[in-house]
Amino acid sequence: MSITAELTTRAEVGPRDRQEDRVRTVVNADGSWVMAVADGLGGHPFGDEAAQAAVDALPERITSQADMAAAFDAANAVAWGLHPEMRSADEGVSSVIALTTLVVAAWTPEGRLLVSWAGDSMAFLVPIAAGPGWHSTPHGGPMGFVSRGVGMFRASTGSTYELPAGHLENLSEDVPAARVQGWISDQGLLVVLATDGLFDPVLMTHDRGWFGDDPDDLSLGFALPPERRESADTVADTLMDTARFAGLIDNTTIAVARLAPG
Repeated sequence: MSITAELTTRAEVGPRDRQEDRVRTVVNADGSWVMAVADGLGGHPFGDEAAQAAVDALPERITSQADMAAAFDAANAVAWGLHPEMRSADEGVSSVIALTTLVVAAWTPEGRLLVSWAGDSMAFLVPIAAGPGWHSTPHGGPMGFVSRGVGMFRASTGSTYELPAGHLENLSEDVPAARVQGWISDQGLLVVLATDGLFDPVLMTHDRGWFGDDPDDLSLGFALPPERRESADTVADTLMDTARFAGLIDNTTIAVARLAPG
């Protein structure tokens, strides 16, 4: 079965004085694609540089779990390389998290869908017709959908800060690949990547649990009714409109891929 894909992105600066989020989409001739969103961490004076470096470091094709792990290693290494003096000697979180948070989704005919993340940017999988979806959990755990949000942890302690290789022994089975493939084949699937500027204002304004920790809840169902899932553009516009209505409090960036049986 062939799978068609529509990809689109949206970005709003919100109340910030500049846009520090970055987004990247690559579509290849064979139908494979890579889509990524990086949160620039507005508290850093060079968050936009780190986010740009991270998305630029990603390959144009990710075919396997090992490829995804290597992509995160490369993105974090290049982000740290911009300003290594920012790395703290403390043992706390600030010494191990890279200068950007990152979520990446990739599709190839042979490797199918791969999604992984590190930090507060999140991924959402929403079946197009109906039914429960799935989402990642920001900082709640480092396990990604297919591979760990690699590059988050030091390989050693003390004064050295070597980036580890991707740890494939830490693969997550939160959403079995067969279940996701069933969603795609049966009705199609929305893959939504977003920085926390999307979901924080809605949670604060409406106190809705559509970004809770339950992997079998309706995920984006509150903001994204079935009739608003007809195209990637409609999905992106609907979600951004929801965030604007709630009141933007940060840079907000969304990337959407709509996968459907061809």
